[in-house]
Amino acid sequence: MEIKFIAVTVLLSILLIIILVKYILYRRQIAAICRQIAFIRENDTNKIICNDITEQEVLKLTNLINLMCSEHKAKENILKEKDKRLKIALAGISHDIRTPLTSLKGFFELLENETDIEKKEKYNGIINKKLIELTGLLEELFMYTKLQNEEYVLELGRYNFTKIVLGTLFSFYSIFKEENIKTEVDADEETAEVLCNDMAVKRLLSNILKNAVLHGDGNIAIKYKVKNDCVEFSCENNIKNPEEIDISQVFDRFYKADAARSKGSTGLGLSVARELAERMGGEISALSENGIFTVKFTMYF
Repeated sequence: MEIKFIAVTVLLSILLIIILVKYILYRRQIAAICRQIAFIRENDTNKIICNDITEQEVLKLTNLINLMCSEHKAKENILKEKDKRLKIALAGISHDIRTPLTSLKGFFELLENETDIEKKEKYNGIINKKLIELTGLLEELFMYTKLQNEEYVLELGRYNFTKIVLGTLFSFYSIFKEENIKTEVDADEETAEVLCNDMAVKRLLSNILKNAVLHGDGNIAIKYKVKNDCVEFSCENNIKNPEEIDISQVFDRFYKADAARSKGSTGLGLSVARELAERMGGEISALSENGIFTVKFTMYF
């Protein structure tokens, strides 16, 4: 009986020692994990959490922490890249707005000191053109800002989509003529009632056409078709340097080629077009192939 008691006591002592050792190891491991987390938190590093014991619970904990760190790092890199692009874009927009303002100031001074009637009329024409350009830039920025507000509601109603398309095309006639752009238009004149916002459709189509004018190389082909379940509007234009276009980014905010810097572009036109299309339940896509850039806009009945 006494031997049995001693044996039980020894076993319990061994078990207690094992538990105590495990407890100490667990505490040390938790302390080590805390130190590593503190280091990662305070430093820009790709270090991961390591452990010295192989208990399943600890391994699961460190794996989850490492996964969270990895995901956080990826999101942080995305935010840094977006912030970098935003700063570059804002600098570009400042340049885009400052350029016509500086030009306007110069022409206003010329107009103020000029006595010749013909030259005054010429300066007036230039000033009006610059004001229209500046207004367009500011309106694009204003529209983009509104669309970023989740509470902004785009009111929809049933409108004659064909009438909106033809009216928008007509409003660009003088621009095409002034820029010496040859246009081919293949448009159905059949009435098509579509649930949309008429002003949003005009803005969207204008942005597509303006993009073709600014970035195209002389010729524009426009198609508008009324189908059984939808209406399709597409705009094709030749491009000088197709390799410079990143088709995956053309609908991103502030995306534009450097060559467009002097042409009064914010880089928001197609981004705004996509936002408007999605809010109206439509689709918009772009394709660059064989030196031709195509934007297609579809609305369903």
